[in-house]
Amino acid sequence: MVYATSTSRVTDLVSSSSQPPRDEPSPMKNHSKYFFDDDLVIFKVESTLFRVHKYFLIKESEVFQSMFSCPPDAAGPEGQTADRPIVLPEVKVLEFEALLDVFYERGYRQEGPRIGLPPTWVPKEGCLLSVANRFGLEQIKDLAVNALGEEGLVKLDPVDKILLARQFDVSDWLQPAYVELCQRSKPLSTTEAGKLGAETAALIAHAREVYRDSRAYAEASYNDLPWNPELDQEAEIAVRKVFFPQTDGSFDEIRVKLEDIEIVTQQTGCSRAKALKVLKESGGDLINAIMAASE
Repeated sequence: MVYATSTSRVTDLVSSSSQPPRDEPSPMKNHSKYFFDDDLVIFKVESTLFRVHKYFLIKESEVFQSMFSCPPDAAGPEGQTADRPIVLPEVKVLEFEALLDVFYERGYRQEGPRIGLPPTWVPKEGCLLSVANRFGLEQIKDLAVNALGEEGLVKLDPVDKILLARQFDVSDWLQPAYVELCQRSKPLSTTEAGKLGAETAALIAHAREVYRDSRAYAEASYNDLPWNPELDQEAEIAVRKVFFPQTDGSFDEIRVKLEDIEIVTQQTGCSRAKALKVLKESGGDLINAIMAASE
């Protein structure tokens, strides 16, 4: 038996069998870097309302991540309307404003805030440090600490420096403040001792005794000599022995040659205090110290 098939039908069958199957469309996915949660939320700080993007806050703080991940109550999510804002208790307007200034005015990148704040921004750095510490914004806390630095703290009383270091958990500020109290002529007052606590006051008194027993201090006092870098070294060594003793009982006294301090200051134009600091950080390496002081 012979079956007749039209030429066009055969052609269609051959043509369809020779074509590859069509690919299924790929599922949509969010870009890992450039897909922002751009929702605006309303916060109440003191008696002021802020309406801002929550993206920055979620990215930088686990506290805010938890806040926004909590399921809403029966009345709906907070922060959507001015009559139901998210209240931030114990936060000052200046503190929250300083934080938002970093995000909106001072520049923000996907990997975090830019390093460095301009010198004209000093009044807000303390506010930024406070709010960053409160909400666990570690990168921004580091930013505020670096911005304050030695220059921002130089006008503060050493007792206040210690209290701030404790409050905001900035251990790098403690040793310089202890050294300053160790070197000054007058001992701690009753008020200062009360602020610092009995244990810290006793340790400072001990460090002052160790410092005044040093050869450099005895020579300077006997000969009525002016300040010199060796006195700074002796004070730092006294503080480290009393406040930061090594667990094995040994102590590495980092001493720097006075002539090296002069070379660094002449080559870079920095202060003697900075020359001493970079020489110690470089382990006495003169070349590396000059490079560090020049930065």
